[in-house]
Amino acid sequence: MSNNTNSTVIKDYEKFSPANYPKAFHELSVLNQGIAHIAIYFKVEIIISYLKDHSLKTDWVEGNPALTQMITSGFFKTEHLESLFESCRNNKVFLYDFEGYISRLLLMRRD
Repeated sequence: MSNNTNSTVIKDYEKFSPANYPKAFHELSVLNQGIAHIAIYFKVEIIISYLKDHSLKTDWVEGNPALTQMITSGFFKTEHLESLFESCRNNKVFLYDFEGYISRLLLMRRD
């Protein structure tokens, strides 16, 4: 996670709702718009894994080098998203819902 003073507290019983985290939602929206032209290969895996652990599998990097470069370069502000991932590590329901939300948003068609 980036070195910042932003800290989000997720309670054990809390469920994810994007409306409760407008700054993270804004970061995700900007990120999604910024990568809309990038190939879909491993898009969800790269974004979630990088925001969650700053970790990427070699297959993903090789399969989508353009997205890898964009996400790892620090081009996008993601401190609120990263803080949310860090804070929900012990709340599996929240984490599952948060990851699902990101997946759906990234895979949504833009016709």
